[in-house]
Amino acid sequence: MSSEYDWVRQDSGLNGDSGALFELAKRLEEAGDLHSGATAYDRAFGLDESNAELCERRARLLARLAVTDHGIRFAYVPAGTFLMGSEKGEPDERPVHPVELGHYWLAETPISWATYCQLAEWEAPPNGLPKGFDWKKVEKGDHVAFLPAANKVRLQYCENETTRARDWHAHVPNMEWGRGDRIKTSREMFGEVPRENPELPWGYELKPLIAISREGIEFLCEKISNSTVSYRLPTEAEWEKGARGGLINNRFPWGNEPPNAKNCDFNRFDNFAIQPTRRFSPNGYGLYAMSGCVWEGVSDWYDAGYYSESPRLSPTGPAEGIEKVLRGGAWSDCAEVQTVSYRLSRTPDRWCTPNTGFRLCRVEMKDS
Repeated sequence: MSSEYDWVRQDSGLNGDSGALFELAKRLEEAGDLHSGATAYDRAFGLDESNAELCERRARLLARLAVTDHGIRFAYVPAGTFLMGSEKGEPDERPVHPVELGHYWLAETPISWATYCQLAEWEAPPNGLPKGFDWKKVEKGDHVAFLPAANKVRLQYCENETTRARDWHAHVPNMEWGRGDRIKTSREMFGEVPRENPELPWGYELKPLIAISREGIEFLCEKISNSTVSYRLPTEAEWEKGARGGLINNRFPWGNEPPNAKNCDFNRFDNFAIQPTRRFSPNGYGLYAMSGCVWEGVSDWYDAGYYSESPRLSPTGPAEGIEKVLRGGAWSDCAEVQTVSYRLSRTPDRWCTPNTGFRLCRVEMKDS
């Protein structure tokens, strides 16, 4: 690896000559060193996002390095240093500090209910249970024990076309109630569920899975990981770098323009509905809904003062704690929490809400 590349990867000030970095990136790419080239392109882009040729070449290489596994497209996040935190945010977002990460991949969107069930080899939504599920045989504390209750919440919020949650019974359109000549359908009993395109079949692929326990996430990650590729929750640093999309010192994935109805799913608590994750434009890494939509779980324990002592290289958060970090804001929250640096925390058993989901991080074991 060239000494030039080492400087690009490690420079803590995130300064430099965008033009020189752009030329270095082209040389590295032409030499076949795609990962190093992507890092150089990324730094040059952060310094000058107005260069059309740079943006085009960077986007093309990032797309080339993206990976599709298990039917999920994982966007590529280049190695390098970024500035984590914000001096304009809450006290626990300070100080701004340089963090150096290797390359990794993040799922383009939070994981959907349909995708989760497919990867877990469960029955598809709206049933959404392990095949042969028997409540009487479930042991106390098992991560599937709460599924019947969690699925009632998912029915209301995870369907592709639903525009407002109703009583969960109404979201099972083919269910029948009563006996004999008194049988009625869910629609007759509980009314119509408002849907954006009522003629389309019911589906669960376009919105994020919600009401998911950490044990449920860990179960899925263990099931699909192997000796060469690990799937897990991102660290807090990996999540924030991905959310920034290569931009430097910006407050949102798209820049510094405040959230609005065209760039973010937020401030819609009265609507009781999540919008499809791809409805809004992706950020500079091709990641959708990094702000708004749902809070996303990360692997780090929360510590309000951790940034003052965080190591520079691949920080993973405190060794232990009480609450885990959530990032990104949600459909039900105000604009102030939608920034790329805002930190929320909850105990792991309180993730089973209609505004919390997760996205997978992909790491090749030889690169760990």
